[in-house]
Amino acid sequence: MERMSESDGSGGRNGPPVSSCEVPWGPAGSLRLAFPPGATVCEGDVVRPDLDGALADYPAALAAALGTPDGMGRLRELARPGMRVAVVVDDPSRWTPVREALPAVLRELQAAGVAAGDVAIVAGVGRHHAVDRAAMERRVGPEVAAAYECHSPPVDDLSAYDDLGATATGLPVRVFAPVARAGLRILIGSVLPHLQAGFGGGYKLIFPGTSHRSTLGALHRRGITGEEGRDAGRLLGGDAASNPMRRAIHEAAGRLGPCFSISHLLGAPGQVFRVAAGHPERVQDALAAEARRRFRAPAAAPADIVAAGNHPWPGDPMQSFKVLLHHRAASRPGGVLAGLFWTDPEEIDRSFPRTAMRLIAATGAAGGWGIRRAVPLAERVLSAKGSPAAFMLRWARELVVDRAVLVYAPPLFDRIGPRLGPVRIFDDPSKLWSAAIAAAARTGHGGEPSVRIFPSGGLTYVPSGGG
Repeated sequence: MERMSESDGSGGRNGPPVSSCEVPWGPAGSLRLAFPPGATVCEGDVVRPDLDGALADYPAALAAALGTPDGMGRLRELARPGMRVAVVVDDPSRWTPVREALPAVLRELQAAGVAAGDVAIVAGVGRHHAVDRAAMERRVGPEVAAAYECHSPPVDDLSAYDDLGATATGLPVRVFAPVARAGLRILIGSVLPHLQAGFGGGYKLIFPGTSHRSTLGALHRRGITGEEGRDAGRLLGGDAASNPMRRAIHEAAGRLGPCFSISHLLGAPGQVFRVAAGHPERVQDALAAEARRRFRAPAAAPADIVAAGNHPWPGDPMQSFKVLLHHRAASRPGGVLAGLFWTDPEEIDRSFPRTAMRLIAATGAAGGWGIRRAVPLAERVLSAKGSPAAFMLRWARELVVDRAVLVYAPPLFDRIGPRLGPVRIFDDPSKLWSAAIAAAARTGHGGEPSVRIFPSGGLTYVPSGGG
């Protein structure tokens, strides 16, 4: 993790003041973020991930990983003629080089004598937007999409899933049939910080990626409170052994046959630091350790104002709110979280219907007031009922109830206006800064607010309890 000077953990100044910083903006651009009077930012308050050492030759690195898997034989040794194989890839909200990795994987299967008709390619969508045919072709390549059976699991159609019973701790295991019935499952994904599972990747592509909603909801509830009832924020970036959601995922995976993982540690799209292959748990642990070193923020006192960019997440504004959740522990309760969201106008309603956004936006400030009061009540009711939606309301409460949330996203402002319930939206960074300073002053200790900036917030994270 890159900081321009070390924090002493006391909220003291970290190096000389800076007047601005560059925030990655979109696929290849940058946003110059200027800091106004009344919000001094020092060099050490700008926290960036460690992006040194990207692979110069990804195909060669992938070939080496496939040739020397960790804890398992090669794919051409595990597969055999007549075997059904499911290749599970993460969905387009991630920037895993799926399209680049698939040809090498399919060559391994061909070398084992597996026919193309015995291979199913499945997008691990979980609760995310279904992957239509055009998106699937972009994800896997048009040639692969034409030659192989491709699926986006229907999360609510129980008939499309095999019921594999329940784990010893009572988790229902319902898996998309082409994945459940395969003799071998190949998982192609990436290790990124995750609020509940510690880090994404590995078996998570199946649980919950290709699981029925009942399994999905049960897993996410483990990631909110766990068996021990701990603060879910402490799970972010943690190790698998102490993570209740990861333990549940591993138990569920025991109901399946062999799984082979090909996982990546990524920076921006096209930037791969490491690719590893082999047993899912061994690969996951190795990459998570490196992700923790590169992406976990150094310790510092909670700031009054925290600003985080959504790079390198794609331009879906609803998915971008995850970056604020990943950094909420960097801000004090009652403080301000400011999202700097590069937004693709074509992706605005990808994971949240445009009509619903407009309805919420139309309620204005009164709607925001109502949502702030309704969310905690709804969370308690749904938690008592064991509803799968409870975990989403938990995160909503931690954002819009416990803190002020401001977002700079001009296309979203143009589409729905200056409010999305309690979230204020801006098309001018200077206006966002003015609102952030005013909001911090209303609930702060007086004096100039402390500020912390995370330009590449899609990679960095701050676990509960500090950096």
